Amino acid sequence: MPEAPLPPTSPLLEGLLGRASVPPRQLRDPAPGPEAMDRAVAAALRAPDHGGLRPWRFVCIRGEARVALGRILAESLAAREPETPPARLEIEREKPLRAPLVIAAGAAIRHDRPGVPAWEQEAAAAAGTMNLLNALDAMGFGACWLSSGALRDPAVKQHLGFAETDALLGWIYVGTPEADRPRPPRPEPGRFWRDWSPD
Repeated sequence: MPEAPLPPTSPLLEGLLGRASVPPRQLRDPAPGPEAMDRAVAAALRAPDHGGLRPWRFVCIRGEARVALGRILAESLAAREPETPPARLEIEREKPLRAPLVIAAGAAIRHDRPGVPAWEQEAAAAAGTMNLLNALDAMGFGACWLSSGALRDPAVKQHLGFAETDALLGWIYVGTPEADRPRPPRPEPGRFWRDWSPD
């Protein structure tokens, strides 16, 4: 079967191929404002969405609200791991201050649609989060998607206004990257895909 000719590379594809996470400590002001966030979330809403459930949820934490988030994260760690030393709790408390904007990415999970299991809803929200990261990068911002044990803490979800049944998927640190932002090399793509044929 003849192969289709390779289409010309587009600016969109070049952007996707060049995207890379930026460590939070290399992110500075300004962070995206409301207009930029509207654009980034509009891109998130283009992700696949089985059943049209629209599970995407993004909560932006800026300014002094980051201090409050740091307290919540430290309290969560202390509750989950009571033996945590004070120095480690202080590190947790300061995490949200590493970037000018922290976005809590979540999924509003519905359990009344048996044809759309929770994992598919989380997958749709995760795909939307990746679209958000790509859009932020395309607008010149840097971002990094990080995890922590606090994402599974019901108290943290409650503080941020998520429902008990919602899922928190990660913390997105966002800002303007330093001039020498890292763009690490990626592995050879051929290692990660293959054609299949039946025996």
